[in-house]
Amino acid sequence: MIATKIQNNKGFTILEMMISMTLFALIITSVIVAVESLSVVRIKTLNRVALLEELYYFSEQLFTGIKDGGTLDYEEYWNRMAVWTTGTGGHYQDPTWVGNYWLNWVLWTINYWSGIYLCRSDSGSTLWSSSGCLTNNNNGAEGSLTGTGLSFMGEYQRYGQYLAQYTDHNGNGDGDYGDENADASGSIIGDDDDKALGNAPEVLTGSIQELYLINKIAKTRTFYRWNISQDPNAIIGGALIPCIFPAFGSGMTSTNSGCIGNVQILKLKWLDVWDYHTGATTVSTTYDGIIDTWVCTEDWEWCRSNPAPLSSQYLATGSGGEWINLFPSTINVKNLSFQIYPVKDPWLSWAASDCIQDTLNPLYDPTCISPFIHPYVRMNLEMWFSWGKRRTLRNEDPTISISTSVSLSDFD
Repeated sequence: MIATKIQNNKGFTILEMMISMTLFALIITSVIVAVESLSVVRIKTLNRVALLEELYYFSEQLFTGIKDGGTLDYEEYWNRMAVWTTGTGGHYQDPTWVGNYWLNWVLWTINYWSGIYLCRSDSGSTLWSSSGCLTNNNNGAEGSLTGTGLSFMGEYQRYGQYLAQYTDHNGNGDGDYGDENADASGSIIGDDDDKALGNAPEVLTGSIQELYLINKIAKTRTFYRWNISQDPNAIIGGALIPCIFPAFGSGMTSTNSGCIGNVQILKLKWLDVWDYHTGATTVSTTYDGIIDTWVCTEDWEWCRSNPAPLSSQYLATGSGGEWINLFPSTINVKNLSFQIYPVKDPWLSWAASDCIQDTLNPLYDPTCISPFIHPYVRMNLEMWFSWGKRRTLRNEDPTISISTSVSLSDFD
């Protein structure tokens, strides 16, 4: 009997080996591509986060500056309201001279002289109106009696003029127009009929384009505004995209991509150097403890190169050249607006009417803001990058939009 041995040889054929190797290669390739994609996404995410951090850093600089600036400067808002609120390029068009009344101004020609005009009731009528005594019921001769009220709308206001709206120098409304003591001096200051009103007109309301702050302890003022200009790097196909300034007012934004926006700042400090701001020591209003002059701080380049008549100091006007950009040229502020609350000085408005809380009262106004609240500012800010910066970002173009409220400190 012959034994038969059967071999069972099992293994991979060449075809099977090739298929296995191909599948393995495909899997490895897919893994590598996935890892590389994740790495690219991670890098792009980190870059975007870094860009956003840069934007938030500069926005935080603005918030900190506002927080440290003090409280609302009602004097400058009164000045702005009087000078007019037309605007261009993101901010108000006309400078206010920041309360520095000077002899070349129009008010000189109507007996305004070097002091402030005073408010007084007419005979048989009350002083109060929505504009205070800006356009009527005023004495335009620095406290010396005149018979006819004048209109100061459109005129620069001296610092302290808003405070003057809170006093009626003919509080009993009789026919002497404020010269109650009849002492032949013609002065209406310090008479028996002087009356503290405890109320005054509102300053600017709604969305405004400039923020005015004052620190009465440090005796400084800090102003902020939005400025729009042509972006010199806004070029496509060799042609410059022109910047078309948006319509001035609430909710305005840059109308096209040729514009670049920035936040501008102006810093001032107080001097007591006479109503004419010359520093003459022979005049009684020099060093009398009353704020009469505002000058640029020493580190302001424009003021150093353009000295005003005040020797060794630099009289501020609020004109365009005195403002400096807060952010670098890589930042584009697309929108900036402010709302201030309350719209009259809460310390001086003790007799003002508070908001009606009863919803059934026919005079109830849901939009009413109490005049007694702590001052704060509501700010809307939108930022991205300029044309020059965006060219280096490789399709990364983050934008941040912030709406926030900032409680103001120096409540005095």
